[in-house]
Amino acid sequence: MDDSDGSQPSYEVPKDFLGRKLPYLRTIYFRFGTRIIGATGRASDHCHPNVLRLQIHQTFLGLAIQALISFLPLVLTSRIRSKFPEWCLPEKIVLKVEKDNWKDEFELEKTAYERLKCLQGDIIPQCYGQIEYDGKRALILSDIGGACLATPDGAVLDENDLRLLLDKAITSLTDRHVSHDDTKLDNFHLVTENGKDRIMVVDLEMVDMDLTEDGYAFAARSKVSWLIQQYRQHLDTMEYDGVLLPKRPLKA
Repeated sequence: MDDSDGSQPSYEVPKDFLGRKLPYLRTIYFRFGTRIIGATGRASDHCHPNVLRLQIHQTFLGLAIQALISFLPLVLTSRIRSKFPEWCLPEKIVLKVEKDNWKDEFELEKTAYERLKCLQGDIIPQCYGQIEYDGKRALILSDIGGACLATPDGAVLDENDLRLLLDKAITSLTDRHVSHDDTKLDNFHLVTENGKDRIMVVDLEMVDMDLTEDGYAFAARSKVSWLIQQYRQHLDTMEYDGVLLPKRPLKA
């Protein structure tokens, strides 16, 4: 006997920690070098609709090529990854599309990634290259995972432990003559990999690359202090909102 009322099962839209609905899920296609790539994902959040977090659709050809590359000598593998990065992408990527009227900022970000090439994958995302998507330029970046410091999951370290990680990350940039100018918690992610915590920096559209040595040193100190001040205030806000998570030891 069928006791159903004929109604359709409801679908609950995913929400963030503040109860806001996440941006809608979508599937896109784009050309990168010799490959047409299909991927599904959504905008990082409602404030950054131009930043898409995507999962690439795996194909038999793509998997076969990646398997073949994995058996090649390291020197040859490095050359292939450099010449044909489209066939060596991870399953999860970020597509950062140029904003309207932000041509200079897009160029500045490209320059910053090139200058900080030795930090890619460690302190900043890996940059795989540039494409055209929906009539605009876009950068293909690695999805660093983790959680930004502005979220409960990213705010689980003691202030002193966080200061150590921030100092290392920001000094790594300034030592290479790049000073991050959009210094807010959203652009700094707590990432745990292989049992160790580190801070990774995103959003390099607003950077200084023409300071003096003393200027870079001062910038590093002042930006760490400013971030810690923001962090302290944000902890109070999250505690008031009832979303603050317990602190945990630093994984070093």
